[in-house]
Amino acid sequence: MKHALSESGIFYCYIDDFFSGNSDEIRMSALFKEMYQYLDHAIHLNVNDMFAEALQATRITMTDAEKRQFYDRYIRSLRLNIDPEGNASIDFKH
Repeated sequence: MKHALSESGIFYCYIDDFFSGNSDEIRMSALFKEMYQYLDHAIHLNVNDMFAEALQATRITMTDAEKRQFYDRYIRSLRLNIDPEGNASIDFKH
């Protein structure tokens, strides 16, 4: 699209001026792309490392089977909660 505009001597154009089909899809795609990039930069969490550090800090020992069970029951069910001000927190389901 940019190439076609450039070849026609059009170097600046509002998208609403020439294209209306699928505009919602384009806008949603752009929004999600930006939000994924933001999340990628803002959140760096590895739940495996978190679990290993918690076990080490508490000096709790678990068998591999117990670790898998705990992981499947609590860690895999982590939930994102958002308060009215837009602040996000991650909570365990227990």
